[in-house]
Amino acid sequence: MLTQVLFAVIPIAWLIIAMTLLKMSGVKACGIGLVITAAECFAVYKMGAPEVATGAAEGAIAALWPICIIIVAAMFTYNMSLHTGTMDIIKGMLGSVSNDKRIVALILGWGFSNFMEGIAGFGTAVAIPAAMMVGLGFDPISAAVICLIGNAASPAFGAIGTPTISAANTAGLDPNLLSEPTAFLLLILNLISPFIIIYLVGGCWKALKGVLPITLVSAVSFYVPFYAVARFVGPELSVVVGSLVTLICIILMGRNSKENIPEEYLLTKPAERGTGAQGAASSEAAAGKMSAAAAWLPYILILVFLLGASKLVPPVNSFLGQFKSSLTVYSGENPATLSLSWINTPGVLMIIAALIGSAIQGASAADMLRVMKKTFQGYWKAMLTVVFIVAIAKLMGYSGMVLSLANGLVAMTGNVYPLIAPIIGGIGCFVTGSATSACIMFAKLQNEVASQLGVNPYWLVAANSAGATAGKMISPQSIAVAVAAVSASGQDGAIMRKTILWCVLYLVIVCIMCFAGA
Repeated sequence: MLTQVLFAVIPIAWLIIAMTLLKMSGVKACGIGLVITAAECFAVYKMGAPEVATGAAEGAIAALWPICIIIVAAMFTYNMSLHTGTMDIIKGMLGSVSNDKRIVALILGWGFSNFMEGIAGFGTAVAIPAAMMVGLGFDPISAAVICLIGNAASPAFGAIGTPTISAANTAGLDPNLLSEPTAFLLLILNLISPFIIIYLVGGCWKALKGVLPITLVSAVSFYVPFYAVARFVGPELSVVVGSLVTLICIILMGRNSKENIPEEYLLTKPAERGTGAQGAASSEAAAGKMSAAAAWLPYILILVFLLGASKLVPPVNSFLGQFKSSLTVYSGENPATLSLSWINTPGVLMIIAALIGSAIQGASAADMLRVMKKTFQGYWKAMLTVVFIVAIAKLMGYSGMVLSLANGLVAMTGNVYPLIAPIIGGIGCFVTGSATSACIMFAKLQNEVASQLGVNPYWLVAANSAGATAGKMISPQSIAVAVAAVSASGQDGAIMRKTILWCVLYLVIVCIMCFAGA
């Protein structure tokens, strides 16, 4: 048992060491990690060459669709806003709310990030707000870390509650009854996240001076409706409602707090990057003639399309869901079936919205093709990193590494197991980059352990989901999306180093709450 656990830890330990201590880029660390994982599959877990090859191929396909398409879509939308000059208008509008970077960070890195998680998930909650923050003058690394941490409060309820619903279905539980304990375990994480965001903006706790009331309101105004909906309605709309309420509160309070902003927290001129330098003169002229509504149009259309195609609108969701392909790639036992939705997937809907919005803003087809080409050229390393990490996750799952690791932790801890139950969810999300996958992988295990220990199964399954939210912030997949969003190629390790201590803090908090509640 111990030997299997040690071998199962090796790929995870390598990724952490390579990206933090060795300061490797994500694409290099994950590429080597894939080789290490494949070698273990051959030598230790006795998988054949066809199983290893097809398992990795399944991961590559799952990474390209829908995850990599989201990276392309988010960055294409952002780059088009630079090309047309509309990012200057967006900056002006946010500046009219407040010229304080701390408040803007709460709007984008907290409220808007969680809203995107609630309606879409799959990396949109990091990619879009992080890119916008850099366009507004934020340091790229800080913007990435802020969005990764701001997003960590809600992945258990992302994409209209998909992870919590999946966990309940896998474990044979009621999703509505699972929703409440999951939301409760996220209490402290939700309440401290806005304060950590302000700390990251200023680099010290003194940054809270002057914005303490709005920071406290942003935390409470999110969590109270979030928890209420999770408890009395269900998992689907909890994050959406919570994020909308907090956005309204932050904007209203921000409008009344424009005086005496320290100079270091004033919004700076956006740095030119990506395709933003193209056609600067024509961009400025176009921006000068454009209304605020037109400037925001691509993002407005993204929200409309994602909401309209979601489970909140069953007829549309069902109709668009018909356009998909299902295939089995893995050649070994119990292969998964990949379902590729060709229209009703966030990345495709975002690209359609960006094309329509950019055309209305005056961009030509040739402009959009040039920007799309540069988007692919600028972010292929980030997409390759995602391909590698999802391939690793598939091989670890099919070989039995993940299950060996979870079972080993259960065997070694016994009655103290509730103290580390969230860590299993965190490991699952670190490996896969998906709270949904972490819930599907381990919800049944958590349910079975709960029965053995005489603990409420809803509590341990909820702990798995809550732990996954912490693991997501340092998942190489999430970091790759963040790196792409802020054009910080090769800075995966720097982002992980700045995020990992907060991840540990979040996990410790959830573990203590889980143990006390059990």
